[in-house]
Amino acid sequence: METFDTSEIRKYTKMMAPTADFDSSYTFYYDETNNIRKFYVNEFDFNSAFTENFVLGGLVHKGSAPEVQHLIDSFKLQSTAKEVKFKHIAKGNFLDCLNSQKLYLFLKFIKNSNLYIHYSSLNLLYWSIVDIVDSAIVNSEASQKLGPQFANKLKNDLYKLSRLEIDPIISLFHSFKYPNIKKESILPFIEALSDLFESYIDDIEFHFGLESLRQLLKVAKKEGSLPFIMDGEDFILIKDFSQSYLRPIYLFKNATHIFDSEDSISRIVKNYKILDGTSEIKNYSFVDSQTNRLIQLSDVFVGLIGKLSGYLNTSSRDKINSDFGSITSIQGENINLLLGLIDKSHDKNIGFLHTLDSEEERSKIVVIREKML
Repeated sequence: METFDTSEIRKYTKMMAPTADFDSSYTFYYDETNNIRKFYVNEFDFNSAFTENFVLGGLVHKGSAPEVQHLIDSFKLQSTAKEVKFKHIAKGNFLDCLNSQKLYLFLKFIKNSNLYIHYSSLNLLYWSIVDIVDSAIVNSEASQKLGPQFANKLKNDLYKLSRLEIDPIISLFHSFKYPNIKKESILPFIEALSDLFESYIDDIEFHFGLESLRQLLKVAKKEGSLPFIMDGEDFILIKDFSQSYLRPIYLFKNATHIFDSEDSISRIVKNYKILDGTSEIKNYSFVDSQTNRLIQLSDVFVGLIGKLSGYLNTSSRDKINSDFGSITSIQGENINLLLGLIDKSHDKNIGFLHTLDSEEERSKIVVIREKML
């Protein structure tokens, strides 16, 4: 068993998010979507699509849980359905899902109840490339002093470049066994990566971020070090998603966390002895979703957020603007309910919403909000 003392990371997170309430006794229910177990690069592609985020989340409440059986009865599921699943409520792509009357019943009920939503959404490609930027910055004291806003700008521009040059990025990662680059390969890796900047670096949209990163990579060449991408496993971009499960357990240490039973994850999580200083944190359980209605309803919410992430990651702002200029009445009601539910939960506790994604993708939700005004 591995001991994991979380006191310092909890202290740091609370400092970075001073308005979040990580100390109250909430009850969290969880399900996940797009859990591909592992994300790695092959010779010509990734092992799975990178355009849908891994999402872990669901419903949360303080005090007593509301009675939800009458909501489930309103879905009028077939008698053969052993539990509520997202597929019973809505199907198709994100816009198709917004046409569901059952989804309307679900979102309206949650918004008007004492339930809130919570989620952690992880963009697979973005999370796979951010260590390049962090490795470059760690070689420069001046850049470290510029803080997270500077780092996030560089990460966002590198992500946008990676989306535009995805095939060369895949080839680059495979050639250098990223993220396990050998010391003798640091110089050729940096040169190959920097070559991809050339067509974009004079573009005003990219110039500051890519030029700043290029200069930092020159320093890294002299140092012969990109520390965060030198000690991984060959080709393994994301080994597993256990950190997404561990994070709420130790951050909301006074809460109760009820996860849908997932053997591969429960084995990993149970292998950790999670400490807050000298105190062990034992605040979670894994249960069969068929025995817990709120986990089943969490599956509905998380499924919808997964569809939303796929839509945002594959749609331009112009397309989003066009799509939401011609939606049906029920689509409009559902998107407004979803946005209202996110706002309700954000206002209750900003700590409920956690996103590891680029500003490029996160900002697209603003296009929808502005269109729905």
